[in-house]
Amino acid sequence: MNNIAHLLSWIFFGDFGLLTVTPQYLFLVLFPIMIFLGFLEQILSRIPFLKNSHPLVNQCFYIVLGLGCTTAALTALETVDEPAMRRRMIWILILLVPCSSQIALAATFACMVTFRVFLVYLAFCFLFIILLLLIIDRCYPLSDGLVRYQQQAADFSLLQIIRNAFQTVAATLPSFCAGSIAISLAMYFGLLDWLSSVCGPLLEKLLHLPPQAASLLLLNVLKRDFSSASLLSVAGNGTFDAIQLIVLLIMLTFSVPCFNSSILLFKQQKLPMACFIWLGSLCLSVLFGRIVCSILLVCFV
Repeated sequence: MNNIAHLLSWIFFGDFGLLTVTPQYLFLVLFPIMIFLGFLEQILSRIPFLKNSHPLVNQCFYIVLGLGCTTAALTALETVDEPAMRRRMIWILILLVPCSSQIALAATFACMVTFRVFLVYLAFCFLFIILLLLIIDRCYPLSDGLVRYQQQAADFSLLQIIRNAFQTVAATLPSFCAGSIAISLAMYFGLLDWLSSVCGPLLEKLLHLPPQAASLLLLNVLKRDFSSASLLSVAGNGTFDAIQLIVLLIMLTFSVPCFNSSILLFKQQKLPMACFIWLGSLCLSVLFGRIVCSILLVCFV
């Protein structure tokens, strides 16, 4: 009986509990962002230039939004009717656009290494971004036509903006609750620790990373700000050398979407496509890590 009570306590009040992280993210992060988007939509709909805007303008809007939060940008993509444009932006947001947590991760890394090492990291990031952008543009080319808005701008209504934001959060709530329960159960029964112990030797053999890297990568999948704090703590003890840090940061930069974004991805996309995007980003992360590791070992060892 005590075990059941402890399990329920962990599900409701644990690190990813139903009454801790889930409401905090939905109502303290996503809800204000959706209200801001509502205001922004009302403003943009009244700008004559944007009534006949090129798709590149709309793409830049979602990219800027993704710099703050990938999950919020994916939520905003629900208003995009064209499947090719939506798929293109999903790949760009997940693979190319760093969210605020990833920017914090890069800033953490910059504080830990020399300027030369950080420039090497940025050079690899730039090359991979160019490569991925060329591939995405080939698979989902940007239309040359103009995006024309047929509807006239509605009367400004603060109540309607709040109502729409609340409806978006309410529609997302079941998916986040299900994901929160799944993660809490995995953590409670030691599944994440088991995955770390399994992946540790593989990373050591394939990428020459110490076993602690597996925990950081798994933590990055769940919550990237936790990963930034853990990286500062672990790497500060001299666990990683410069090459290992660059390889690890490349993998963390081009990692799979975080827990919140993954939940939304599987909610919006059909299961096969969502799995393809998630596993594709995972494979690219490992591949880029392997490429960087091989190049740096040849050049500097």
